[in-house]
Amino acid sequence: MKEIEIDSYSKINLTLNILGKRRDGYHNIETIMQSINLADRIFIKEEKEGVKIKCSHPLVPTDTQSLIYRSAEKILNRYRIKKGVKIEIDKKIPLASGMAGGSANSASILVGINKLFALNLSNKDLREMGEELGMDIPFCIQNGTALAYHRGEKVTPLPPINPPLWIIVVNPGFEIPTKWAYNNLDLGLIKREKNNTIPMLNALKEGGLEGIAKNLFNSFEELIIKKYREIGEIKDRLIEEGALGALMSGSGPTVFGIAQNKEQVLKIYEKLKLEYKSIWAVHTI
Repeated sequence: MKEIEIDSYSKINLTLNILGKRRDGYHNIETIMQSINLADRIFIKEEKEGVKIKCSHPLVPTDTQSLIYRSAEKILNRYRIKKGVKIEIDKKIPLASGMAGGSANSASILVGINKLFALNLSNKDLREMGEELGMDIPFCIQNGTALAYHRGEKVTPLPPINPPLWIIVVNPGFEIPTKWAYNNLDLGLIKREKNNTIPMLNALKEGGLEGIAKNLFNSFEELIIKKYREIGEIKDRLIEEGALGALMSGSGPTVFGIAQNKEQVLKIYEKLKLEYKSIWAVHTI
């Protein structure tokens, strides 16, 4: 019986600019996304038929309407695979956290089934399928560092950050619906804000930690911090403990801080692990 194991990596947004609302109800965005090594572990095993899903986290949906199920069903049906799959997910990425955990799982299902049944699909083939399922999925198939635009599904790979960034990640333990965040944005105010995409691209090209930390930006932050003060407090604590810069990822609530090096990120982790239950010392991949 064939089985595939795959790491399903989370992401952070180094920049996130909301450019305006589209006629189809979505928003045009411009974002620089980065994979980090906080990951779920996914096991995909060949079965006689159907799609069966088991997850270590009880709140992750596993029924026929779940993104995981729909992803498996799509690739199996499209390529007329007569067999089924059993999927097990060891969940580490916090739910509804602004870190693309669900999208990463969907991407891993497409990549894993491609390998399991030797379909020989290219990354481009998989990304195109991912576009039909969700905005962040094409990036999560690509991983690494990338500029994403349009609704977030169009992805241009960027050179990897070398050496990797060391990052402290804190999740405050509550969820923020993405739909609420978009519906409550003041688009008029956002249009007057500075767009940090070009400065961040330049900082990444130059490779300076200070330049990357200085140009972190998220259009959602002001809105979210007004309602959820704890997010701003986490940012402040990370800076107080020596992070060069800190930012909320996606529509929140996860916050990350960029450290000088591995030693400093471990020092910050040791200092804050008693204050925050969900905290990780990670690096970019």
